[in-house]
Amino acid sequence: MTSLSLKEEDRYLKLLLVFIGYLVISTPVTVLYSYTEQRLALMWRTWLSKELLKKYFSNQAFYKISYYKGIDNPDQRIEEDVRTFTSITLSFFLILFNATLTIFTFTNVLWQISGNLITAVLCYSIFGSLITFLVGKPLIGLNFTQLRREADYRYKLVNIRDNAESIAFSKGNKKEFTRTRQRLKIAIFNFRKMISVNRNINFCITLYNNLKPVIPVVIVAPLYLKGNIEFGKITQATDGFVRVVEALSVLIQHFATISSIAAVLTRLGTFMETVEESAKYEGGVLCDIRGPNIEVVESDHIEFKNLTILTPNRDQKLIEELSFNLEDGGALIIGPSGNGKSSILRVVAGLWGAGDGQLYRPNLKRCFFIPQRTYSVLGTFKNQLLYGTNRSSISDKEIVDIVNLTGLHKTIGRIKNLDEEQNWSNILSTGELQRVSFARMFLSNAEYAFIDEGTTAIEPEAEEQLYTEVKKRFKGYISIGHQHNIAKFH
Repeated sequence: MTSLSLKEEDRYLKLLLVFIGYLVISTPVTVLYSYTEQRLALMWRTWLSKELLKKYFSNQAFYKISYYKGIDNPDQRIEEDVRTFTSITLSFFLILFNATLTIFTFTNVLWQISGNLITAVLCYSIFGSLITFLVGKPLIGLNFTQLRREADYRYKLVNIRDNAESIAFSKGNKKEFTRTRQRLKIAIFNFRKMISVNRNINFCITLYNNLKPVIPVVIVAPLYLKGNIEFGKITQATDGFVRVVEALSVLIQHFATISSIAAVLTRLGTFMETVEESAKYEGGVLCDIRGPNIEVVESDHIEFKNLTILTPNRDQKLIEELSFNLEDGGALIIGPSGNGKSSILRVVAGLWGAGDGQLYRPNLKRCFFIPQRTYSVLGTFKNQLLYGTNRSSISDKEIVDIVNLTGLHKTIGRIKNLDEEQNWSNILSTGELQRVSFARMFLSNAEYAFIDEGTTAIEPEAEEQLYTEVKKRFKGYISIGHQHNIAKFH
């Protein structure tokens, strides 16, 4: 600017060439900078996701975590929160790094022009940051709440999709519409609060930014009028002042980002702590640090000694002083719904551990469990049959034999082949899914079977055929039911 005002053509052309050279060099640097930032964020997300998933699927933590209060929507925390945390946090740290370089670069420029500029920069930045923090402090809590509200709304939509047929049979569309709209209303209500806080923050930021170029002019204008500095120094002072203020005002310029990082970090931190706690084992036995635990001993038989079972939250006693011994053969546990029968199998499987007494059971690799609800995996029909068998290779002939044995040949007739992929939870009936569970059990190498109301949707003749095969194949088995029709097999 000074060379133009003094009409120094040679100096102007020289500086112009320098500026063009700077642009030529900075363009690829800027592009590679952005590329490198995205690659680093991706690498960080990949590593963090793998570590979190490893802990999440360790020792059935994904199941046990559902009994911990305050841990909602683990799917969102693993996917969205990890992605947000890695990308935003890395970007923010790079902003801090660039701000540090800017401070060191331009502080010297300001100092050479006038020491008062340094004082003004510090006072202005501190004052602006303090005001912005006080105005925007509620945004941290609102961000945390919004993440939960959005996840609850999305979960409700997924819940409707997974239970569409049941809702349609019950003509529950109006009720589900009302409940879904209520969750949306709650999310929008919280988001309105965020908008109001952001409005107040933007008032502060806009005023703060508008005053930035004015202050250095007010400070250095008297020096120019006295002839102590050139006119170009005013431009340098303004540019340097604005850059240093922006570098020192990271809290102001990126308060929304910082509040998002704080909310996501809190959610991820509590989630990881809970996952690690829920997966704690001591000597291979489930360890719940909140109270006494059932002692599990590996053995070649099944025995309960004075077994007392509590719910995972230890707020209810389900079974008290249960004792029985099963060397071989079958045992049938019968009782009304809701009296804690299934909790016995959860303890055997290592899913629950709160309580007292001793449990003797074989290694879990020798056991197979059929829960009340059969899990339908994503994949082919062959994947459905092989799920949970823990066998590396099973011939198609063996699979077909088991299909015929369990009465699934009619199901095979409705599909093209074993390798066809479908949404099996919507295609297979409850009875067919229960037959799939028995097929998985027969295909496994298990020696002991634990069946929780596994034939409630299967006709009596087929039920007898399945239990006849269970009696032949397994050294010991325990069934849970509410009828005596299968008592002769136990």
